[in-house]
Amino acid sequence: MPNEDRVTYEASLTEPAAGERARLYVWVRRFQGDEELTGRYEVFEDLPRLDEFIARVAAAGGDTTELRSARERFAGSLNQAT
Repeated sequence: MPNEDRVTYEASLTEPAAGERARLYVWVRRFQGDEELTGRYEVFEDLPRLDEFIARVAAAGGDTTELRSARERFAGSLNQAT
């Protein structure tokens, strides 16, 4: 049974409250095999910071599919709030 290291990304988008911007929360989870080793939240309030995060994940060889999908939803939410 291989002990493969992997990282997963789960995103959730908050609705903007009156006078506030939407926020994107990304739960970053690192696994070794089936065991979760660490987890942390990354919080994004703007696209440039999210784009930098996605670029770092891509440069490290990570799967950015979920992050790019979340970026589209987040960008749409930011456009609606303005």
